[in-house]
Amino acid sequence: MNEIEFLQRWSAERAMYKAWGHFVVDFISEKLVSRLKKNPKVFLKIPASSRVKEDDSLIDKAFYRGKGYGDPYNDIEDKVGARFVVMLVSDVDDICGLIEAASYEGEWNAIKCRDFIEERRKSPTLFTYQSHHFIIRSNRRFLYKDIYIEENTPCEVQVRSLLQHAYAELTHDVIYKQKTSVAPEVQRTVAKTMAFIETADDFFKTVTDTLATEPLKRTEKFLDKLFEDFTGEKPIKLKSSLYIYDSFQSVIDDKLEDKILKFINSTPGLDEIIKDGTKRNVFYSQSVIIFVYWLVRHRRATVERDWPLDWKLASDVALDLNLALNRKT
Repeated sequence: MNEIEFLQRWSAERAMYKAWGHFVVDFISEKLVSRLKKNPKVFLKIPASSRVKEDDSLIDKAFYRGKGYGDPYNDIEDKVGARFVVMLVSDVDDICGLIEAASYEGEWNAIKCRDFIEERRKSPTLFTYQSHHFIIRSNRRFLYKDIYIEENTPCEVQVRSLLQHAYAELTHDVIYKQKTSVAPEVQRTVAKTMAFIETADDFFKTVTDTLATEPLKRTEKFLDKLFEDFTGEKPIKLKSSLYIYDSFQSVIDDKLEDKILKFINSTPGLDEIIKDGTKRNVFYSQSVIIFVYWLVRHRRATVERDWPLDWKLASDVALDLNLALNRKT
């Protein structure tokens, strides 16, 4: 295949690759919501998107960069690519898990072609570019937004943390695309930068874990399980739950779980009340709502003094429990 033949085929298939990239991004973003109950606008630190390679870039890669492709058109697997950027390395697993689950469930075929965790294990003293790379291929011919996606169409998906992304963006043109050799002192400086990034990511994770105190982490896990038993759905996480936990942290102790279980046993129909609430207010889709019902029943004065959110939420919970609160606004 020569350059003209390559471009002719690419011109005919570009729209299909673009549509396939959009499908992959839309699918993963939707699963973030439906399966992990995460808001993509919050969880993803850069909006997820896909893009197809420019003609000149493709020709350069196929014929002039010494890649040694036997079949350049089919051998190049990143004609369309997508990227997911999350806050911490610990968050990367959520996106990778969705990609791998979709492959296991037959939605597509996915192969992890770059695994930075494995690369760290093999070369523990090497500090360089880090990212998970997947090649995701369609496993059937199907119609998406009026465009047929052919079976085996590839899309490269990169998954990385925000600091890893910053490193990649800063060094891509300076190091990766250099036509001449890079001075050793420059390479050393770049390696030190990645070492710092790894350290900073570890520090941020430590801070995040420390802020979530042990009793609070246990309580959240306990409430998440109760919520899933009540509704059959996984709870979502919003900032409003943090305000609740922060405002009422003084009542979260080792005995709280038993207290909440006794409250549930003495409040028949609470599961149906919460399920109905999820239909009218997103706040009810958080497991913290169970804690709020307990608070209103057993810590009424504290709620009236310290409630951090719109007072109507507390008033509605009190009405559900046939209770009257003294505070009005």
